[in-house]
Amino acid sequence: MNLKERFLAKFNGEDVDITPVGSTTTYAVMAFGDSIGKERPEADTDARVMADWAKVPTKLVGWEWVKAMGWDIIPLSEAMGVELGAPTRDTQYFVKGHPYNADNLDDLEFPSDFLQRGRFPDVYGPQIQMLKQEVGDEMVIFGESEGAFTLAANLVGTELFMRWCFKDKGKVARVLEVAKQAAIAAANWAFDQGVDYYVFAEPTSGPALLSPRMYKKIVLPLEQEIVAALKGPAVLHICANTDPVIDMMCDTGVKGISIEEKADMKAAVEKAHAKDVRVFGNVATATTLFNGTPQECYDEARRALENGTDFLCPGCGVAPQSPVENLKQLRKARDDYFGLQSE
Repeated sequence: MNLKERFLAKFNGEDVDITPVGSTTTYAVMAFGDSIGKERPEADTDARVMADWAKVPTKLVGWEWVKAMGWDIIPLSEAMGVELGAPTRDTQYFVKGHPYNADNLDDLEFPSDFLQRGRFPDVYGPQIQMLKQEVGDEMVIFGESEGAFTLAANLVGTELFMRWCFKDKGKVARVLEVAKQAAIAAANWAFDQGVDYYVFAEPTSGPALLSPRMYKKIVLPLEQEIVAALKGPAVLHICANTDPVIDMMCDTGVKGISIEEKADMKAAVEKAHAKDVRVFGNVATATTLFNGTPQECYDEARRALENGTDFLCPGCGVAPQSPVENLKQLRKARDDYFGLQSE
């Protein structure tokens, strides 16, 4: 059983010999680029560099699958005309301005040339093809973008969109309809290019910003509709303490959920497995992997394994300045847990 076969077997709920280890979120670690003499922002805009960077952690820290579509979670926002701030060596593209508001919302439409915009045609597409040719037989490849709810907030501004969620359902529905079309189009395009699964990152829909009641009313049906329209399996990532919405995350129809360290892994696994959903996570990125000691990283990875994670991963996007030695502890903890000899 090679790495890809093991991953897919686990993803489908089958028993495998060891828990796969890797990342299902972004991992734009500066040391990864340094190891091949390439930096950001080139890694954000050049398909060859992006592909090479994606493969680095498989050799440098022992992770077992690779990421397509770059190092930020705003591909859809970019293609929809959201103003972006430029990346630097240690920062990613970020949302700088919002193209729509209450005064021009009637102008919002899903563009017919959406997949010819942003980095889709000249960066993401070629990168996926490179990864397929170079590692696709041996390792799983995943794509990732923001989810529809987060895209909607990026289009009009998070504060304004959250106010609309409480006070103007009509405007919310209008923005989400366009965002839904973008999410479906991007994910299905990625499946057509050859990715094995697709991650929707939805930080804006988490309990830190949106109550579980509002999640059930607005986000759950949106995500159910999106997932039902996809050509392949999806994973839903939500930041912070997702304990109040774990059941609903699983009810979206996704094949997997990705959770942070604030969530209860053991409880999440129990709930997810009851609904035939797999769990990714949940070693802390902003604290442990970035600022912790190697021993702390090792211990936290062991706890995630002991609590039943299906895929041992960072709980969120990995900070650019995270030490390589810390990231190596995921693989070391996994190998020790299963009595293997670490490479």
